Amino acid sequence: MRKLLLALVPSVLFLALFFYLIPAEELLSDLKKIKPEGLLYGFTLYTLSQLLRSVRWSILLGLPLLDAFFLNAVNLFLNNVLPARSGELSWFYYAHRLGIPLKNSVFSFFIGRLYDLFALLCVVPFSYLLLKSKTLSLLFLLFLFPLSLLPRYVYVLVPPVRKLREVRAFMSENLSIRLSLYLFWLSFLSFLLKALSTYAVVQTITDMDLFTYSLGFLGGELSSVLPIHSFMGYGTYEGGFILALSLAGVETKGALKVAFLAHNFLLLSSALLGTLAILYLHTRARKSP
Repeated sequence: MRKLLLALVPSVLFLALFFYLIPAEELLSDLKKIKPEGLLYGFTLYTLSQLLRSVRWSILLGLPLLDAFFLNAVNLFLNNVLPARSGELSWFYYAHRLGIPLKNSVFSFFIGRLYDLFALLCVVPFSYLLLKSKTLSLLFLLFLFPLSLLPRYVYVLVPPVRKLREVRAFMSENLSIRLSLYLFWLSFLSFLLKALSTYAVVQTITDMDLFTYSLGFLGGELSSVLPIHSFMGYGTYEGGFILALSLAGVETKGALKVAFLAHNFLLLSSALLGTLAILYLHTRARKSP
């Protein structure tokens, strides 16, 4: 109960502040500018981004792609709605229901998050170069091929003590050059599609170009890995989004509206896929011998 209250308080305070700064009439006016085809296009891109993440989990866990897709979907959904990062436990719970040993799911989860962080940091410079010059963006992609191997060698920084010795050994034995390339590019393309999915929805209410917007997206996504997590991410996601956009000189009120609408689109999309995932995973578990 205490964790729930700690997660609810910042969310309630944020929503109160948001509707104080943004009148309901103004928000409704912006919502009317969002076209249905933009929502459909955005959701399609979002689903494709999650499919690419699922290919990665399928490779790491040795699961059928459909199982990996719904495992990923339920984890995102529950991590959004459960307080204090307790939603992350759903990953290990449902992975266990799918027959994955806890040790494998823990190590795979850690590796996936490592490549997520590295790929996310590469999305912003790529989007910037893509707007400035197709030639430079192509050169950047070529540069990323050797750079994408860096996470493979992170294990050398892990001290070989106690349980960390097992993590170090797992990464050393399982992260081949080929697998490292797969993991990075799947994460990179997934984040790029996710950024495009939200931009497709909010572009009608903002004059931000894709690069400027991707700065905010990076800030919002980085906030999602914080150990402190408000209920459904309200306040923390927008805070990261606005802080990043402030570096580009974007006016706070405009950034707040874009961040709020992009965040809600992601929440609704994850809720739709997550609900289907829960139904699928529980039905599949009942059918398993």
